[in-house]
Amino acid sequence: MDSVIREFENDFNRIEDGREITDKLEQELLPVITDMVEQAGIDDIMVSVQSKDDYLYRHNIAVSILSGKLATWMGFPKETVSKIAFSGLLHDVGKTKIPSAILQKTDRLTSQEYEIMKFHSQFGYDILKSQGLDEDICRVALEHHLREDGTGYPANKQGQPIHEFAKIIAIADTFHAMTSNRVYRKGLSFYVALKELRRESFGKLNPKMANTFIKKIMEMSIGSTVRLSDGRKGKIAFGPVEDPINPYVEVDEEIVITGNSDIYIEHFLQEVEIINF
Repeated sequence: MDSVIREFENDFNRIEDGREITDKLEQELLPVITDMVEQAGIDDIMVSVQSKDDYLYRHNIAVSILSGKLATWMGFPKETVSKIAFSGLLHDVGKTKIPSAILQKTDRLTSQEYEIMKFHSQFGYDILKSQGLDEDICRVALEHHLREDGTGYPANKQGQPIHEFAKIIAIADTFHAMTSNRVYRKGLSFYVALKELRRESFGKLNPKMANTFIKKIMEMSIGSTVRLSDGRKGKIAFGPVEDPINPYVEVDEEIVITGNSDIYIEHFLQEVEIINF
């Protein structure tokens, strides 16, 4: 994964050089992403794309994979899934035009800096449009921060219909951003992030897509080894249909029902962490 991210970083920062760079990403990197959409487990996604040091690049790849997963779960044909995954890979391309002092800041942005950052969606649309990319992909760059209740940005697009692809990318983008460690804050736990995603499905995010994402992510997580909020290690055994966000976790032959107490899933463990736990 690290080599994929390094290659993407090089190409991403040169994307304004011309259409040949986006074509290269589509021809060389997208097939790798597509394979991960089809094969990667939730622990692979949650662990391999985590790093506070090169967040922008890992984030774009994670959003690409997660949005491809969601598109598959929503029943889109394979060709469309690939297009949505490619949209996810390029959704933040406008950030290449944001001053590095803002983009690489190790503290929270000021309100003024945040207003500048918000221009990345329009910048992204303009870059991709100028290269003649499909309008569906361009609109994802423009609309992935718009919300169902008419909030979000760009402000001049508030209240207008949001492209279906952008709704998918918004969910993947939100989930990965919430669970990612940043220099200035620790990412939310898997459990807390899913609860927040469910809360945002009431007005902010498309409810059908968000609930499908939550249900399928929890199904993917069955069998994964996790650390609970009380420090114990366990394996996800079962996710109740009526409440998939609170799975049953097997800990030393005991079943712990998460969500019924202060115990929740805090972290997915890598193989080396399992061995050294």
